[in-house]
Amino acid sequence: MENLGRTCVAALCVCLCTSAYAHAHAAGDLERIQQIVDDLKTRLAIPQTVHVTLVPTNPTLFSVAPVEHERGTFLLSVEEDFARALNDEELTAAVAHELGHVWIYTHFPYLQTEELANDVASRVIDRSTLRPLYEKVWNRTAAAELKAEVIHQQAGELRPLP
Repeated sequence: MENLGRTCVAALCVCLCTSAYAHAHAAGDLERIQQIVDDLKTRLAIPQTVHVTLVPTNPTLFSVAPVEHERGTFLLSVEEDFARALNDEELTAAVAHELGHVWIYTHFPYLQTEELANDVASRVIDRSTLRPLYEKVWNRTAAAELKAEVIHQQAGELRPLP
């Protein structure tokens, strides 16, 4: 019984340490992305506030939207695992693209396009850095779409015949 108690205490310590490490790692990622946001905002002359949040899942991997009831404030939502898979250049390109949407929203809110966001981003990054980023986005989203299709097909196979 004493060994069982020690095993439980050891398991609890491992869980707590793992959780603390994950939280510290996420905080470091959040700080790193916020620094990139702040730097690029300055270079793009975007005075609006842009906060970063890391989320477990984001269907578009990176997205930015105005914060409701907080005029002039935007929230950049970043899928945590995807952000970790990017190198510094790709992460900067992704943030620059999203800030392109902020710039468009504050200047021409009805002209939102991916191409225009890339044009704005190319003011602060080399446009060629978008290619490897988009390849990772397409690979990630294509894999998710394929998985969803397989699940749908499997569920379809389980449907009773009429």
